[in-house]
Amino acid sequence: MQKVSQKAVLDDMMARPIPRKKIGIVHLEMVRESRCLYGMKRFRTSTEVAEMVRPLFDKAHREMVAVLTLSTKLEVQALEIAMVGGLNCCYVDMKELFKLAIVNNSSYIICIHNHPSGYAKPSREDELLTDRLWEAGRILGISLLDHIILGEYGYYSFRENGKIPSENPDRDKPAA
Repeated sequence: MQKVSQKAVLDDMMARPIPRKKIGIVHLEMVRESRCLYGMKRFRTSTEVAEMVRPLFDKAHREMVAVLTLSTKLEVQALEIAMVGGLNCCYVDMKELFKLAIVNNSSYIICIHNHPSGYAKPSREDELLTDRLWEAGRILGISLLDHIILGEYGYYSFRENGKIPSENPDRDKPAA
């Protein structure tokens, strides 16, 4: 048997025509499942956000991550439970978390998740997640306004505790 070099194999592949094949054509459509009345004013504090979403998390026995999308006028556009995890952790996929914001042409997001243990104190993983959310939002041009952890009797706001920059410095810079 004759040994064929990798270059010869690549040259042979490039010389042959590519066979026809069927490819998928994807159509993305946003379907509004339902609406709820949340109030007629913009959120001014993390407390208002926590009070609005708490009913979604009240009976949850697993960690859940929700994303609240907002327009450039800071008006709520949509709320989605983006991920459901286990008893004490939840894998967060940035693509899935930001998908709703992209589809809605949102300018801002607020990320909310619960701690079934009842304690709203952030873990090291929560802090790392906040950093990843902020960085992904910076890249996409969708600013992270806050990351809120809901506990049984209270909440923790990364913005109120100075863990999220108040402004995204690269947001209004033109692309290089």
